[in-house]
Amino acid sequence: MKIAVVDDSIEDAQRIVSYLEQFQEENNQSFLIKVFYASFDFLEEYKGEYDVIFLDIEMPGSNGLDVAREIREKDQSVGIIFITSLAQYAVDGYEVRAIDFIVKPVGYYNFSMKLQKAFRFIETHREEDILISSKEGVFRIAASDILYIEKDRDYLVFYTRQKNYRTRGSMRDIKIKLDALPFSECTAGCLVNLNHVKRVGKDSVLLTSDRELSLSRRMKKSFTEDYIRFVGGM
Repeated sequence: MKIAVVDDSIEDAQRIVSYLEQFQEENNQSFLIKVFYASFDFLEEYKGEYDVIFLDIEMPGSNGLDVAREIREKDQSVGIIFITSLAQYAVDGYEVRAIDFIVKPVGYYNFSMKLQKAFRFIETHREEDILISSKEGVFRIAASDILYIEKDRDYLVFYTRQKNYRTRGSMRDIKIKLDALPFSECTAGCLVNLNHVKRVGKDSVLLTSDRELSLSRRMKKSFTEDYIRFVGGM
């Protein structure tokens, strides 16, 4: 497991590292830990490779919330735990889907509880992550955040709740990758996440984002059956 600690305070950062090392010994775990003392250095290097990020909120330059917003542009699945001196900042963590927050000074027992919570978060999302490589870089997104995927010649366009991603790929390969998840084609070359379907009409599919997609005559029966089966399963 790869863990990043981002804190401009050397003392606070090293305390987190010592707790991680203690947790490793007590629980027979193995971590790869990297410490960043400046938010700029962290963002410049970030490529979506970490499982958990311990992120100080009050830092010079880009504060922890700004950093978290940039992270979420690239990575919707990484576990973020905020570290703060003021508990009032923690409320803002919901905006970037933080796992939790720890108030300084950090105690080991509280830290270990938060870390175990992060493990549960990672386990829940582990098999639902998709890596997308585009001209802008490599992004990791959660399959649950995908609204639909549309083929455009040699490319696939992933429409998510946050932004859209364009990458080379085939519809055949992405269908295989998402086979165990609730996705179904409404037209040839348009794969829809059934979690985000609000209504299946006569010749269209309405999503929760209020985007309306065409429903082809050839795909209508199979798509409708998939949706009914999915809703029934819920």
